[in-house]
Amino acid sequence: MVAPGFLQNPEVRRWLNGVEPAWTMLEFNSLNALRQEPSGSNNAIRLELDLTDAEISESAVTANALILLRRAADSGGLKLTATGNLSRAVVEEMFGIIQAPGYEKTELLRVQQVINEPDVLPLHFVRILTQAAKLLRTYRGKLVATPLGRRILGLEQHGPLQALLFHVAFWRMNLAFFDGYPIDSWPQGAAPSCRWASSQALHDQTAR
Repeated sequence: MVAPGFLQNPEVRRWLNGVEPAWTMLEFNSLNALRQEPSGSNNAIRLELDLTDAEISESAVTANALILLRRAADSGGLKLTATGNLSRAVVEEMFGIIQAPGYEKTELLRVQQVINEPDVLPLHFVRILTQAAKLLRTYRGKLVATPLGRRILGLEQHGPLQALLFHVAFWRMNLAFFDGYPIDSWPQGAAPSCRWASSQALHDQTAR
């Protein structure tokens, strides 16, 4: 089981909101292993590398990352503002082609005549994520594809991209950046173990 007193932590109890999830049944060492980055020596979480393009197209983040990466590679670089965001012209172009399930594009256009990159969270998140993953970098006022980014684009299938972005998002970035409310290691650090619990629940449902 998890460490004694874990579920009595007020912060944990507030986040769980009365629910006792499956991962609380894990041994403490197992829970810690799930919280660590996937690596050659830590196989608690394995990120699949050979997903088909049809499979990764179901992820809006991965699909948008490919769109942004291709556009940067094909154009010789995407123009940036002085603050490092994509220029308004680039934002306008990308706004029309990115996937944004559940994101009200029409509502944003209704309330804002001028749209900057941070106003479009699906694009803003992917731009920062692809830079953190070292797929894109800034060069002379533009966002350009790195050698790694070009190698990813050159693959027949882009399964490794999904694994890379997942790894960087949950182990290398502070997701609190995007809403401006700082968070400690909880709950972001617990996201992998929560996904493990979800997979167990889905497995149980399928087996019935």
